[in-house]
Amino acid sequence: MPLTKKCHSCHLVTLLFVFVKATPKCGITNETTEYHVTCTPTDNYNYNLQRGLVSDNNDTTKLTLRACRIGEVDFEAFENLYSLKYLDVSQNKISELKLGVLDGMSELNHLNLSHNLLTGFPLGLFDQMPKLNDLDLSGNKIRTLELGIFDTLVQLNWIDLSNNALNGKDLTPYVFDQSTRITYISYERNNMNGAPANLLHAFEDLRTLNLDRCLLRDVPEFIRASNLKTLRELILSTNQFKKIDDASTLIYLDNLNTLDLSDNIIETIDPNSIKPLKKLKVIILRRNKITTLPDTLFKDMKSLANIDLSHNQIESVPVNAFRGTSLKNLNLASNRFTYLTDNFCLELRNSGAMLTKFYFNQNPWQCGCLRNLLDEVKKFNIAYNGVMYDGKHPICVTTNEVFCKRHDTFNSLYTELYDRLVLGLKIY
Repeated sequence: MPLTKKCHSCHLVTLLFVFVKATPKCGITNETTEYHVTCTPTDNYNYNLQRGLVSDNNDTTKLTLRACRIGEVDFEAFENLYSLKYLDVSQNKISELKLGVLDGMSELNHLNLSHNLLTGFPLGLFDQMPKLNDLDLSGNKIRTLELGIFDTLVQLNWIDLSNNALNGKDLTPYVFDQSTRITYISYERNNMNGAPANLLHAFEDLRTLNLDRCLLRDVPEFIRASNLKTLRELILSTNQFKKIDDASTLIYLDNLNTLDLSDNIIETIDPNSIKPLKKLKVIILRRNKITTLPDTLFKDMKSLANIDLSHNQIESVPVNAFRGTSLKNLNLASNRFTYLTDNFCLELRNSGAMLTKFYFNQNPWQCGCLRNLLDEVKKFNIAYNGVMYDGKHPICVTTNEVFCKRHDTFNSLYTELYDRLVLGLKIY
């Protein structure tokens, strides 16, 4: 029985009580001029979505079939939904969508097919969706994107291809040639090695590119494209980069605001490789293997306000590396340095930075040096992580000489003391 206009005056009314094995239960919400139909499963069996449950209602503008244990979708399951703008069939068991099953949805602007079992799409599946803006295909088993599959989606703005079975070497760079308005694209959790250098050539206003967990060993060649001057956010986290040392890698990213390189195995960074990022505000280098900060690493990057270098192996922190920035938030927690430059925060202030939040906990601190820094951050009212600084937990080490020894020749002495006395490690 289709949803009818008789229930449109109801705020939330259960319309169907079909006591057939695995038939979802549906209700409608009258949201002013919008009619939102939501269906929920009634048991633990897979359901074949057929015509009659949600079809044949021209007043439905939003349809949610999330987690309804739908295994198959009949050809006419969405028949006569001409006003539909939003369709969510995520978190089901759908392995195939037949050609024509989505036809007639000319007003649709949001389509969520995520977390199903889809491996691909028949050419022409999206051909009658000229207004589609958001397309979520994440969490499927998609292996290929056939050339022409997105050709009619000229207004597509946001697409998520994450967590599929895509291989960069098999991707055609021309699949988005007609979808030039895309501002957000995610390839997260796909193998993007070997992707063509002109993979992103069609995009005219790309703002966010997500390449998290893409098994990349090097920054991909397709990042070096002149049309990526529009990019604001680049996510390269959880890959296998060992170094960032090519001055041409990020050369076209003139307007980049955020660069996420966390959870790689980066050991070294050439300052020249990030200097082209004149408008960079946030850089995340958390959980890498950095031991040394070049003296000019971030120097004179005037827009840079947030730097996360936590969970590395940094043994020395030159204040010069941060001079000339707009630094407000600095995270140096969980590294291997025992001291900072005397008047570290003041030196930054004098160069234009104005720290408001500074994390430096869980380093092998000399107690005298830590005391000096704590006095300084309190003086300037800088927030810090002091949860362990209650006098009940060991947080630093000292010898009989309790003053701060600011020289790298003393580092090994204090790091060994810290490892043995605070961390309880056996030193051989």
